[in-house]
Amino acid sequence: MAAFGFTPAREQDLFSFEAEQSSSKTSSGLSGEEAKRFYESLTKDEKGGDGSKGQTRQESRESRRRAMRRVRAVEAQQGQSGGSQSETGHSERTMELLGLRLLRFAHEGDIPGLKEVLSKGVDINYQDTFFWTAVMCASWSGQRSAVRLLLQHGAAWVGVVDTKGRDAKDLALEVSLWLFHVSFWAHVVFFSSILSSLQRQWCDVCRSEHSSSLLSHLSSTLHQFNLRRPPPTPYYCLPPSSNSFKMMVRCGWKPGTGLGPQGEGPKQPVPTVLKRDQKGLGYGQMKRAKVTHFQARDCEAVKPPSKDKVGIGMKGQRKEESRKKEQKDRNWERDFRASFYL
Repeated sequence: MAAFGFTPAREQDLFSFEAEQSSSKTSSGLSGEEAKRFYESLTKDEKGGDGSKGQTRQESRESRRRAMRRVRAVEAQQGQSGGSQSETGHSERTMELLGLRLLRFAHEGDIPGLKEVLSKGVDINYQDTFFWTAVMCASWSGQRSAVRLLLQHGAAWVGVVDTKGRDAKDLALEVSLWLFHVSFWAHVVFFSSILSSLQRQWCDVCRSEHSSSLLSHLSSTLHQFNLRRPPPTPYYCLPPSSNSFKMMVRCGWKPGTGLGPQGEGPKQPVPTVLKRDQKGLGYGQMKRAKVTHFQARDCEAVKPPSKDKVGIGMKGQRKEESRKKEQKDRNWERDFRASFYL
């Protein structure tokens, strides 16, 4: 073979050679000493016989196994580092969701849900925007089993307060006092109803005995009928202190009767429409009838309208009325001519 000239290595070649060597090490895992021994064993004379061949083969197998173990260890370390980076990226988003689920499960007393969330490594002392923890939620809702489970897992409650300075013990006391008051009054009403149902009571108005409660008997139809209350006085839209009301009483009218001549007729005042123009009845736009048109002693209400205001306000109305009259005449003429062609 022809001889090749030797070229010294440069810095770039050294860098590339080192990179290739490191990559080859991670891929194969064989060191230089092991490779040297392997090739020397192949070039040796076959003096050792079958025993030497078996030993070299066994050594090469052991070296390959060690190399494969090193490669697997390196790959496992790389996988763990990549997984840890992805977990740190997702932890900030998932931990908040897990904390909120922890608070909800504690409030509802969901023991399996609590165990599942705790097994995922959530912070057992997670606080929301109001600084409530899972122990506070369970104490407020009265979930004893949830409180017991959280305390067994090392949840802190001493010195942990919300925005109002209340800890889990204070919340539990507030709820217990409220439940005590509710249950106390519920028992009072329940036992009073039982005692009233067992004892028969006498009613002076109905002249009879009843076994129901006093409130139910007073609101019954029988008791209301036996009271014989007079019908309510109708509202005449006039107070008894007014001059018009007193004038009607002086003329022989009895309060509570109708507004007719003999005390008959409707008991409500008839709504009227004020007539303040000289046009005929039913002419123009109809106005809404009212009982009271103005307040008492209102001098401005009885003054006749000024001509200037009437002229300014009626100018647009007159124009609209003339337009409607012209349109009505045109329609009549059209219908009159069309009637000859039938």
